[in-house]
Amino acid sequence: MGTIPHPQSYDALSRFFHWTMAGLILVVFSMGLTVDVLPRAMEQTYVNLHMVLGTLILALYAARLAWRFRHKPPPADPTLGRFIDVTSRWGHVGLWALMLAVPLIGIAVIFWRGRGIDFYLFQIPSPLAANRAVARPMKEAHELAAYALVGLAALHAAAALWHHFIRRDGVLRRMLPE
Repeated sequence: MGTIPHPQSYDALSRFFHWTMAGLILVVFSMGLTVDVLPRAMEQTYVNLHMVLGTLILALYAARLAWRFRHKPPPADPTLGRFIDVTSRWGHVGLWALMLAVPLIGIAVIFWRGRGIDFYLFQIPSPLAANRAVARPMKEAHELAAYALVGLAALHAAAALWHHFIRRDGVLRRMLPE
């Protein structure tokens, strides 16, 4: 079975947002997993960098969403079938929702801890008084949402590889650099 060319690719800025956010999400998730193995003296700096990068993901999300409203994605391949089309759409909805929820919950956790975010050149102080009773369950929600995001992203990547290597339909190439 030969490769079926796909007629349209995503534009360069959409591809930039996709791959930059994917990379940053993996870095920030890895940082969240490894913070507990660091020496105590490094923990504050590491957590702050985690927060700054998480905030960058949120800013990229906003820019990506604004770009997406003005630049529609290429149409889906009509030969994919209804099941693949529907699961793809719901998968993307889940990814978009979690890419927004994870950093927002993370910011709420920091603020409910009574801490601000240090962007190195400027700081955003917490607008809230510390409340560990609220911060603790929110931290758990942040962690669970992060696991869900990475899990769904792994399914997304697996589906893209399935399209590329099994179906050979060009779906993955739409998001690769030209």
